[in-house]
Amino acid sequence: MKRYLLIDDDGIFNFIHTEVIKTVDPTADITSFSSSLDGLQYLTEKLDAGSELPDYLFLDIRMPEMDGFEFLSKLEHFSPEKMSAMKIYMLTSSLDDRDRTKAFKSPLVKGFKSKTLTITMLTDILEESGTANQ
Repeated sequence: MKRYLLIDDDGIFNFIHTEVIKTVDPTADITSFSSSLDGLQYLTEKLDAGSELPDYLFLDIRMPEMDGFEFLSKLEHFSPEKMSAMKIYMLTSSLDDRDRTKAFKSPLVKGFKSKTLTITMLTDILEESGTANQ
């Protein structure tokens, strides 16, 4: 069973993305937050407790409390060994190439995708990471 974390201040996107994940991966364990601060607290608690992190994090860029780039900078303070198990994808409505460039400056980011997550997009992500049929 794969674990997914969705962080997007738009609850409708979290709902749609949850449904897409359930369609592609019916056994998925999905956690979502509409607050980037709550999402960061969740991950921090998991890291502090030595618990397993989500396999995938889909992170929005434009959020009011803390944007996706600030969120990434906080995660970069944790040990790379702990963070390497989680595949982070920026999932955004931004069409700005500067955002794409900035996202890939983080060693944690595996991909930059345009909203909305689709069945094909998720299937491709799972195949790229070698976890499509696990």
